[in-house]
Amino acid sequence: MRKSIEEDDNLREALRYSAAMLGELRTSLLSPQKYYELYMMVFDQLVNLEAFFSEERNKGRSFSELYELVQHAGNVLPRLYLMVAVGCLYIRSKEAKAKEILKDLVELCKGVQHPTRGLFLRSYLCQRSKGLLPDTGSPYEGNGGGDIHDAVDFLLSNFIEMNKLWVRMQHQGNARDKEKREQERQQLQDLVGKNLTYLSQLDGLDYELYAGMVLPRVIEQVVSCKDGIAQQYLMQCIIQGFPDAFHLGTLDVLLGALPELQPEVKVHAIMSSLMDRLAKYAESDAAVMQRLLEMKAFEKFRDSIGRVLNAQTDMAAADKVEMFVALMNFTGSVLPNIVDNVNQVLAAAHAALATGLSGDIKAEKQLVALLTIPLTKYDVVTGLGLTEYPILMGLLRHRTHKELASKIIHAIVDSGTRIHSVEKVAMLFRFISPLIKDVEGGPRVDDMDDEDIEEEQVLVARLIHSLFHEDPAIHHAILSLAKSELMHGGARRVRHTLPALGFCALQIVRRISSASKASPSLRSNAECEAGFGAASPDINAETTETDAEAVNIEVKAVDAEAEADVTAAAANASELTAGALLQWLLELCNVLAEVPREPMMALRMLLAAGLAASEEARVELLAYQFFEEAFTLYEEGISDQRNRVTALHSIIGTLNRCYIFGSENRDALAQNAAAYSSRLLKRSDQCHSVCECSHLSWQDDSTEVPGVAVRDSARVMSCLKRALKIANSAKQQVTVAARAGDCSYITLYIEILEHYLFYFDRSVENFTASVLQPVIDMVQSEVMLSLTKAGESEAQRLWSKTLEYIHQLKVKATGDKVVRYSALQLPSFQQGSKASL
Repeated sequence: MRKSIEEDDNLREALRYSAAMLGELRTSLLSPQKYYELYMMVFDQLVNLEAFFSEERNKGRSFSELYELVQHAGNVLPRLYLMVAVGCLYIRSKEAKAKEILKDLVELCKGVQHPTRGLFLRSYLCQRSKGLLPDTGSPYEGNGGGDIHDAVDFLLSNFIEMNKLWVRMQHQGNARDKEKREQERQQLQDLVGKNLTYLSQLDGLDYELYAGMVLPRVIEQVVSCKDGIAQQYLMQCIIQGFPDAFHLGTLDVLLGALPELQPEVKVHAIMSSLMDRLAKYAESDAAVMQRLLEMKAFEKFRDSIGRVLNAQTDMAAADKVEMFVALMNFTGSVLPNIVDNVNQVLAAAHAALATGLSGDIKAEKQLVALLTIPLTKYDVVTGLGLTEYPILMGLLRHRTHKELASKIIHAIVDSGTRIHSVEKVAMLFRFISPLIKDVEGGPRVDDMDDEDIEEEQVLVARLIHSLFHEDPAIHHAILSLAKSELMHGGARRVRHTLPALGFCALQIVRRISSASKASPSLRSNAECEAGFGAASPDINAETTETDAEAVNIEVKAVDAEAEADVTAAAANASELTAGALLQWLLELCNVLAEVPREPMMALRMLLAAGLAASEEARVELLAYQFFEEAFTLYEEGISDQRNRVTALHSIIGTLNRCYIFGSENRDALAQNAAAYSSRLLKRSDQCHSVCECSHLSWQDDSTEVPGVAVRDSARVMSCLKRALKIANSAKQQVTVAARAGDCSYITLYIEILEHYLFYFDRSVENFTASVLQPVIDMVQSEVMLSLTKAGESEAQRLWSKTLEYIHQLKVKATGDKVVRYSALQLPSFQQGSKASL
């Protein structure tokens, strides 16, 4: 053919060879992919042939003659290809009207009914005629050549015929090759969609023409073809190909077609695409957003989803949820201020999934995505107002439900959000119920690892600090509700969460106390002290019994208990005092004390509360009760000796910071501390604790209430003398055991000397140089003796440092201290030197 064109310039031979070349397209042996490669090779040669036809016209041969000449080709397929090639040139030359030639060609192409050959033939027609349509503003418009309606009619006619051929491919061949045919069809789908693309690009296509002519015919063809692959692709072509403004006006038509689609069509993907396009369109123009609101677009999408679900009763759960995900994204982007829409989506999703997820992992992931959207689109506080949220969460597997609950808590904690409503806190605990108690279908707390429980409950404990209200009474009501909910979790959970509740309650005590100091009109300390005993039962009437049951993991809780607890707290809101709150905290500490492995945490809470009762609330009787409970817990609940030593030191240290106690109460507490110190197992521990007890009789001045510090030098001296006796007993034990190298008792002497020095430096009565000097000499002699027996030890190095420190005090002394320190005779010292000792 090329030789006939380039060398011989022979039209007849060129037509003969071109027909033979085009005859190769008649094959049925090639796959669509290979046929496409052959088609592209032929297409390239047809370009050369069209150029040859143009040269023939320049030689005087008309296109009408050529148009008739090519119709003599023997086979229909080559004939139609040649007619399309010459026909397009015919239109371009304006020798013929575009309307007539295009109509003639689109009708003649019906002569090829083989699906693959017909699709490529009509694709060639569509492609070559693209710039020749009588579109508005086109040079081929008017003068009998047609108008925009003719252009639209041509493309629609070609589209309809191509779609029929495309669908027919599905029904050819053996049933076992169905999957292969579907793959081949998907490879050819762009040939069909090209018509719709050219339609959307017509300059003369306006909304009226689209709504009145284009869309009805396209939708009719899509629905009537009853083919899932075609419907899926063509609906996406409509949504993605035509302008958003057209979709806005024809929304009812598009949504009305969805229930009529085949069951295998992924309607959720179609709706998602449509909603995403409209949402982006609305974001770019406020007027569009207003129009969507006026036309009730959300309601239309919601109702359409309902109709689709009714029509496709066998739709997979994942596909159902994905439609609601799209709807949730749509309402969050277009109508963010209407939170009720979110609740409606969740309610509709729950109704659609009434039968459950049936173990569908994909559906569960989609449901998590749906439930996550409100947390990202809105703040968490707004999300807590969604009554349908926890109901829908109940459809998740326990593990997934727990992961989503953790996400909710992280969203609150990481953003610093404060939950300040009792109702929303109650809703929050419904959201995170798998984390705080055993739920149906999930593992029991007894079957969980300690590490897993700790990780979850530490997160819940962090959440408790986000439950806050400026009004102390409401804050207390929130904590009361939290306590009632947490007690359902059993001992292994509350051991991590109750401390957070306790320290939050202490914050309220400090706020109430600060307000009392700032406003004399508030209740006096005496009123608080008199009122705490009567107020507490009403605040948490049922909690004590419930707490005890929870500790023994025999809780039979119902939601009514939590409601009663909060109601009681709210009823006493106007009467809340620091004393009443501390009484509530005391009950909380008693519950925690009964939890296995948590006596030390309960002790710390009791001491912190006792300090707050003393220095913040100024309620002596209640402060005494906290310390009394602390001693009881020390005696009955702590058995490990190391913990007992730590606990006793904590009690003594906290008691030393309390200034509220009168002499009687303070003496009782100090005597208890001293008695327990003397009963410790190790002599060294006894000595340390007794030395610390000496500070219970000598306090620094209070910054809050001057003049109330305890100053009893006789008792201080008595404690230190008792410590010396204990150190002597420790020395005797070493001597009896014949442990020559053991100098540990010397460190006890040095520690006692340091306490003597502490009081000496503060000019405490009876602590004079004559009292301190014998102690220094005794330690020096013991150190020298140990040096001769065992050589240099840690005790000797400690003594060198102590002597150096005393020497520095002596050098820096001013005023009366100069005289006091000058009376001390110190041994020579050089740290680390044997000779210095």
